[in-house]
Amino acid sequence: MYMYFIPVFAQSFGATFLDLGVIGTVWALAAAITPVLVGHAADRMNRAWVYSLSLIINAVATIILVFSNSVFDIVLLRLFGGIGMGAFWPTAEVLVTDITPPERRVREMGRYSIAQATGILIGPFIGGLIVEDFGYFLLFVISTVVIGISIVQAVAWVIPSYKRREGSSLSSSSNSLPIVRKLLPWYLMLLCYGVVWALVGSIFPGYANSTGIGAALIGLLLSAFGVSRIFSYATVHRYVKFGEKRMLLFSSGLIFSGIFIQGALPNFLAFLVGILLIGGGVGVVFPITISLIARHFPDDRAGAAVASFETSVNIGEAIGPCVAGFLASLINIESSFLIMSIFGALMALFALKGRSQATCN
Repeated sequence: MYMYFIPVFAQSFGATFLDLGVIGTVWALAAAITPVLVGHAADRMNRAWVYSLSLIINAVATIILVFSNSVFDIVLLRLFGGIGMGAFWPTAEVLVTDITPPERRVREMGRYSIAQATGILIGPFIGGLIVEDFGYFLLFVISTVVIGISIVQAVAWVIPSYKRREGSSLSSSSNSLPIVRKLLPWYLMLLCYGVVWALVGSIFPGYANSTGIGAALIGLLLSAFGVSRIFSYATVHRYVKFGEKRMLLFSSGLIFSGIFIQGALPNFLAFLVGILLIGGGVGVVFPITISLIARHFPDDRAGAAVASFETSVNIGEAIGPCVAGFLASLINIESSFLIMSIFGALMALFALKGRSQATCN
């Protein structure tokens, strides 16, 4: 409901596109470092408790946004938010792998992704309406209440029912380093994928706002992003028969085209077409790449695979806003998007170089 409106919120305090880049980078850096630290805690505690704690951190990181009085305040508070999300994503994903038999893991990860994407589909549209009618204060309060409902569900449902699978691990170890080296092209592709995610979440809302598009329509655009992702998540297993690399090349082309269109034609219709293409592309990349990476790790290190995936994406999310914001301040925001589309092409290049057959047991 609120995350995509942080850039627009920051612009109300006079934030430039460079400032938006700094906000996004600070958030992503915290989200990139946190999974490593969370891994140690999750190895010593019940992961359902770590999951619940991550929700509590996110609730606090949301409500304290109401005290923001400047761009600098937002930068500091988003650092805390990055810690919360850095704890949430890998813990949630490894919980899915823990409670799912290996032969059903890809399908269940797809269902998990659909649930997550549905929230991102509904949330921005509701958030946009709240901002236009009631302002940001109520947006942050309502968002905190919604996270609070998730906390109650976690304490009442997830914690009592969770049983840890023997030998599973969230934290990566030195034994994983040879696997990571062999999979380097995939991790580089995921880094570019993270750049694209950051562009959508940290820069695009401010870009749309700068063209005169209101909060409700920005929410509609980001909901369209969710629709496109859900469609890809729900159907990607049907297309894998054409080959994983071919699908990743195709999705990279969609991402490249979507970003390029948004830079070339700064209007609502072009933004809509572009966001649908980007959403369709990223919805293919996630389930295929996480499956490719996980199959190279032994089952007792499935958590390490998830952590390595998330860290790669979050490093890209740290790079993307900074680069896009700098380019926008140096030239203009339209040219920045045109240049950033190259990351879609780089995704295709790394997909060609990546190995798909597992060599590690």
